[in-house]
Parts: sequence; C-alpha cells; structure tokens
Amino acid sequence: MIYENTLEPKISSNLDTNFLKIVAAITMLIDHIGYVFFPDMIVLRIIGRISFPLFAYCIVVGFLYTSNIIKYAIRLGIFSVLSQPFYVLAFDLSWYELNIFPTLLMGLLIIHFLKEKKWFIVTILLILVSLGDFSYGLQGILLMVLFYIFRNQRELSAIVTGIFLSIPLLSNHIQGFAVFSIPLIYGHTKLNIKMNKYVFYIFYPMHLLGIYFTKLILFK
Repeated sequence: MIYENTLEPKISSNLDTNFLKIVAAITMLIDHIGYVFFPDMIVLRIIGRISFPLFAYCIVVGFLYTSNIIKYAIRLGIFSVLSQPFYVLAFDLSWYELNIFPTLLMGLLIIHFLKEKKWFIVTILLILVSLGDFSYGLQGILLMVLFYIFRNQRELSAIVTGIFLSIPLLSNHIQGFAVFSIPLIYGHTKLNIKMNKYVFYIFYPMHLLGIYFTKLILFK
C-alpha cells in the first residue's frame, strides 16, 4: 500500500510498499527458479539479491505504520509455520533451516523492543537468531535495524545501508548485489498499486509449492 504522508512522516524514504513488495516477489521468484532449475545461470541469483532488502525495508515501514503490532507479529508467525514445509521440500533442506518469515518476524520484534528500550529482550532475540539457522541471519536483522535507526535521515540511511549491503562484494560474494535495491528503497515511486496485504503472504508458500511440484514433474 501507499501510506499517506503527514506533516511528520514516520520514515523519509519510499512509502510505495505494494510496488516494492511486487518487485521483491518477482526477484525472489527469479532467484529461486535459478537456484533450483538453472544453477549455472548466475545472473538469476544476482537478480534475486534485490529481494530481501525490499522485504526487510517493508517490515520496518509496516512496523512504523501498523495499528496493532501483536496482530502483525502473529500474522508473520503463522506464515512462518505454514511456509516451512514448502521451503524444505522446494530446496531439499533440513527442517531446522528456516524460511524468510522467521527472520522478518525476529526483525519486527527486535525493532519493537529497541523502541521500547527492552535491552534484555533484544539481547535474547539476537542470541536466538545467532544460534538458529535463520535466512540471512544476523546480517538480515541488522539491515532492518539500520532501516529503523536512520528512518528519518534519508541520505544518510542510503549511504549506511548501501555500504552495508555492498560489503560482500569485497569478497566477490553475489550477496553484495543486494545494493541494487537501494534506488528502489530511497526513491519515491507513486504507482498507487492497490492489493490485499495477504496476497504477498500467500505468494511465498505457494511459489515454493509450485517449485516443488515442478521439480517432481521435471526430475522424476
């Protein structure tokens, strides 16, 4: 959705979150198709690096504008559980390797408790993330924290998060191409795309299920 600007916006970067989520979903799909079916086509994985920063940023915007943080967290928790079997099947993973929703949920909780200055709870959650097999791990959580901390300093936020995202390029790791998400996050698109918020939640497990069944057909 596009959040209405007020005299004191809660975040100074892009509020056109439906557009960002569509881009994130498409690039994620391209990434997963490349990972499963075209592992030698590295360009598909590079395109996919754009996805997570967009989802992470949308979590921070959602946190700032939600009317009920508990319902928001419960929704992420429900889809964390629902998506896990499909995630495991699609990528032939172990059950302890977690899909993206638990990472987004932990990020949401951590920035909430940072706002409330509940340092002990924040510490416990960070320990849990470091011990568990969360997608994008502590780096993913830190990215959400950076989006939150610098939410009203658009230029500084773009510089800080841009540097943070590009660090893996120093070791020739493709994750550094996530920096290409920066123009989308800090630009101001106004496409005003209207979509039910549950479309994005449902798309995640459904695209994983589609990948799994396609694998069964092609690789039987």
